[in-house]
Amino acid sequence: MVFLILIVVLVLGIGLSRWALARHESMMLKGFRANSPTAHTGGEIALMFLKSEGVEDVQVVEHNAVVTDYFDPTRRRLFLRKDVAQGTTLAAWAIALHEAAHALQTGDSLGELKWRQSCIRMSRYLPMASVFVIVGLMIGRILIAKNALFVAAGVFTLLLLMNLGSVPLEFNANKRLRRFLDEQLKDHGQAHTRLDELLFCMAIREIGDLLRSPRYFFLSALPGTGKMRPR
Repeated sequence: MVFLILIVVLVLGIGLSRWALARHESMMLKGFRANSPTAHTGGEIALMFLKSEGVEDVQVVEHNAVVTDYFDPTRRRLFLRKDVAQGTTLAAWAIALHEAAHALQTGDSLGELKWRQSCIRMSRYLPMASVFVIVGLMIGRILIAKNALFVAAGVFTLLLLMNLGSVPLEFNANKRLRRFLDEQLKDHGQAHTRLDELLFCMAIREIGDLLRSPRYFFLSALPGTGKMRPR
């Protein structure tokens, strides 16, 4: 009975991950084709937002790699791809602004932000790592197929629930943008609406990381792969 419940939860979770992944990719593709309402680049609008909130200690760093477009709370750096940092599209704005908003999550929220980032890393790398471990245990005849499936379902379900449990922090980041966007886009209603849709997709994008684990694992986790963050 427990095994059946675990499988059902896993199937539902994978379905949710597929939806989040598809939603994010399709909306961002459209967002990169839509010009921003002003000539400010993603990096510039992010710094404008931070300055409006009295935050002036965040540095924007262009960084093209498998893992990028995120805020590092320890070094107070906003890592963005070149097409985001220098782009003048709605998608560039959404990515830069959403990640910049994390810089406002200090105090108790800082601990929650770091936990959220830990959940994201686990969702990206542990699924593939667990597959290798489970297959190795099966080859060594330590695990039988049924138990291996149970363990895999348990690991994936736990990671998914941890990821989902920390998602509200992403919506909290979007909420911190509301006053700034209402002021900046008061004469650009259509752009405001589309940007809100893109920001929603930014909040849910890591829900799909469970399905992207092979990409992250093989392109950025193994020795000699990916690009490290600049010092």
